[in-house]
Amino acid sequence: MLTYLGASVVPMLLGLAANPWIASNMSPDDYAVSGYYTSFNNLLQPVIVFYMVHYFIKEYFRLDEEGRRRLFAVIARGLIWFSGAVSLVCFAGLLGYMHLFKSDITLPVMPYLPMAVFALPFAGLLSLIQARHRMERKAAAFFRLTVIAGTANIGLTVLFVVCAGWGAFGKLLGPLLANVGVFFYLLISYRDEICLPTPGMGLGKILRFCWPLALSAMLGYFTNGFDRSYLETLGDTTTYGNYIVAAVTAGYLTTFSTAVTNTFMPDMYESVVKRQWRRYAGFIALNLGCLAVVVGLFIALCPLVLDILTKGCYVDATPYCRIIALSTLTSAIYFIINNYTITTNRPRLYLVTSLTGSALVVAAMPAMIDSFGFYGGAWMTVLSFAGFAAVNLLLLCCVRSPAEEPISKS
Repeated sequence: MLTYLGASVVPMLLGLAANPWIASNMSPDDYAVSGYYTSFNNLLQPVIVFYMVHYFIKEYFRLDEEGRRRLFAVIARGLIWFSGAVSLVCFAGLLGYMHLFKSDITLPVMPYLPMAVFALPFAGLLSLIQARHRMERKAAAFFRLTVIAGTANIGLTVLFVVCAGWGAFGKLLGPLLANVGVFFYLLISYRDEICLPTPGMGLGKILRFCWPLALSAMLGYFTNGFDRSYLETLGDTTTYGNYIVAAVTAGYLTTFSTAVTNTFMPDMYESVVKRQWRRYAGFIALNLGCLAVVVGLFIALCPLVLDILTKGCYVDATPYCRIIALSTLTSAIYFIINNYTITTNRPRLYLVTSLTGSALVVAAMPAMIDSFGFYGGAWMTVLSFAGFAAVNLLLLCCVRSPAEEPISKS
């Protein structure tokens, strides 16, 4: 387990080490531009990747080895062709939205919007292979791949922001080129498996299962991203830049949370499939316990952390950062409940949760921001995850679970 955790922690530590130089070479305007366009990632990534990786994880323990290889090939091809085509549609739709409904936006659109959007489809194949390594318990391979991808991202960002001095342009260009490079490396390395014939197994069944999940995950934009989009309308670029710094810094906690969750994910999925409830509860307690300790320390040391990570340039982001840090816990609780919903074959329940939760956030966000400004946006990030978790849990208690699928051979 430490190997899986370390795979995400090593790039995170490299990112923390590089952050002071990046922060000192980016103005509040640079953070505002890069933060605004990456805020749409949570809206676009689910529809581009379409939750196909989660389908692979869900089915893994229900298939034999040959079935797993065939499913891998189908999903890998889907993540190349389907995701590529959908990303073009998403870019066109978002560009049209900018021109029709955001004509008064104070931030430049080109070339920042396409860099943010087209970084997403190139990451799908990486996510699939990382998931397979986790499910196969190939810790060393997972570690190497994750560290290489993370290091490439950080290294190129430092090159373009610190060395070249390209500000927001470099901040978006680094992840894009890193994703493209890793994508082609994996495409060449796994070309035989990706091209494996899969008679009788098509992408259609996978997409039919995944569409409620993808739509639901898109609505997750209202828990993480909508606040940054809405706050841009306040027109205070300096404070908005500080808010983005707070969100980026608290995002390291999200990276740690994802690493912890991914470490326990195979065991948690297996426990649910095999109905080992006591074991499942133990993993949940360990997961949330680790996160609670880390979040508590982060909140206590937040001024010092920001002083170090931004070379004293963005200490004013401290109050926002402390609030947003709490969303690491509320989001972890929600995603544990959400993963249980998916594993027990209830994707439409997830969709109802997302629709209900999103409606609540959309209704509450304007009032919170009008009343409390940037503080209101930060608290809505925390409360939105809590609301989604409460709705999902309520629905799980009220809606009967379908019959469990047997573990099949193909």
